[in-house]
Amino acid sequence: MKRLLASLSLAPLLLVPGAAFADSLQDALGGAYRNNPNLEDARLAVRAAREGSVQAFAGYLPSLGVTGSYGARHVETETTSIFGPTASEEDLNPGTASVVLQQQLYTGGRRDGQVRAARAGVESARHGLRSTEQDVLLAAVDAYVSVLRDLEIVRLRGEHVEGLTRQLQGTRRRLEVGEVSRTDVAQAQTRLAGARAALARAEADLESSRARYQLVVGEPPQALEPVEAPAAPGDLDAAIREAEERHPDVLRAMSERRGARAQVEVERSALRPQVSVVTRYDHAQESSIPDDRSDGASAVAQFSVPLFEGGFNRSRVRQGQINVRRAETQIESLRREVVANTISAWNNLVAGRDIVAAAEEQVAAASQAVEGAERERGLGMRTTLDVLNAEEELRNAQVALASAEAEATFAGYALLAATGALTVSTIGVKE
Repeated sequence: MKRLLASLSLAPLLLVPGAAFADSLQDALGGAYRNNPNLEDARLAVRAAREGSVQAFAGYLPSLGVTGSYGARHVETETTSIFGPTASEEDLNPGTASVVLQQQLYTGGRRDGQVRAARAGVESARHGLRSTEQDVLLAAVDAYVSVLRDLEIVRLRGEHVEGLTRQLQGTRRRLEVGEVSRTDVAQAQTRLAGARAALARAEADLESSRARYQLVVGEPPQALEPVEAPAAPGDLDAAIREAEERHPDVLRAMSERRGARAQVEVERSALRPQVSVVTRYDHAQESSIPDDRSDGASAVAQFSVPLFEGGFNRSRVRQGQINVRRAETQIESLRREVVANTISAWNNLVAGRDIVAAAEEQVAAASQAVEGAERERGLGMRTTLDVLNAEEELRNAQVALASAEAEATFAGYALLAATGALTVSTIGVKE
């Protein structure tokens, strides 16, 4: 792997003209963390959940309100007496004002339940943010190593085209002096055409990886630095324990269960007495005659007990209890899923390391085969086709090694995500 990483640092990253700096994996992950819209949506969800907590705590505080009115009224009055009819006109400006202060004393546990449900909602949103964070960071790692892999493959394919071009020229010169036949030239031309097609495919794959990188990170890739696989847990059992204890999806399901339990208490409060105190001050003036005015103040304790509601509230309680059981089932389902993903990620990592080791041996053996075929062709023991076949096998082995190293690196980060450890803090990304 070190050989590939070294070659990646020297590869024609130089496809970006005038790049004066290199992007590290931490730079890419930091860009994805700051710019990805899915993460921003998850952050806003946390802020919205916090507002729900503020609303729940507001139930403990008194409510104070003021209402008032003011208007104009014209009154014409005509009376009859022994002295004859008498008419009068008056212009009044009636106005009222009321101040009401209400404090709930006992709500049957509704306020406590609402606060616990709101806290569980905040915790659930935070774990949801962590889960989204892991998905975005893992996607950024995938995009990063894909660009590095495709850059290396383009370099290898380009070198193959250059080598086959030189070999075709040499074969044509040897044809002129009668050392080879036209068949040898045709074989070299065939391999060169195939190498050019493979190079075109590799360049197209590279552009696709660049586009995906920009989609996830928010910026186009510059000169990317090589990357090593992260440290993995000591064994599979340790990885499973970490996943069960800290994976955000499992923790979010636990928070949702706490919220469901709190909601049951909220529904039960509708079956219990409610006690509150209402105090008010009322002022009115000029309601019917000039200088008419009244003021009053009162304090009332209100008490209510539900007697019969058609079974509605009890049905709501039973529904809440069912939701608690559903949340518990969801916890177990997610726990099993997380364990399965961890086992799969662990095996992918182990297999990736083995594949890299085998690919390195294959490259070394193929390199020796090319050298031997070229020497033996000079002695008349091998044909041009034998050399072309050996070079083709070498190039395919090198491409397979580049792919295997990229997959092994990604598998290490995928295992971190499976155990819930792929966060900006654990991989050294500045928020």
